[in-house]
Amino acid sequence: MNKQIVTAVAVIAAGGVANAWINKRPVTTIVIGSYILLLVLSILDMFGGKISQLAGAIAMVAVVMVILTEFIPLLSQAQKLVGGKKA
Repeated sequence: MNKQIVTAVAVIAAGGVANAWINKRPVTTIVIGSYILLLVLSILDMFGGKISQLAGAIAMVAVVMVILTEFIPLLSQAQKLVGGKKA
């Protein structure tokens, strides 16, 4: 299995689980969805060649989307909790 794909799925799962915990939603669907994404991308990676590159590209695009939609709002929420009063 490609390390790029495994890392991408781990980042996607971590972002989804963190968002679910903060918003008090179930985590099971996120874990199952991450597993299915890992399964599909690793099957594509198994064929090798251009299809393997496509699987890596799909993983990287998915990571960028998760970072932009999940982690940045989480960081802004954390900043509000940690931030002090305005001067």
